[in-house]
Amino acid sequence: MIPHQDPGLQPQRTALAWNRTGLSMAAVALLMLRAGIQEHDAAALAVGALDMACALMMYAAAFWRRSSLHLDRVVQAPPAWMAGISGAVALACAVSGWLILR
Repeated sequence: MIPHQDPGLQPQRTALAWNRTGLSMAAVALLMLRAGIQEHDAAALAVGALDMACALMMYAAAFWRRSSLHLDRVVQAPPAWMAGISGAVALACAVSGWLILR
């Protein structure tokens, strides 16, 4: 019988960090949407919608992570769909930065 190893608090901190990231992404998305509406800028609206979609995906990933920790499952490598989330988040950040700096 293999003794139970205590992973410490790192998995819980990681899950909370994913929640905070999703919340901050949603706030940025709302600001981009507001700016797009006020300035009638289609690009800002598109980026705001992309950011909001990424925030929702981030919440889904955080929910998956929390539920796997809550059920005491051993969390292996993240599923393949999390790579898609990471790519979408990186793209949204790059486009948002470009729009802000232009």
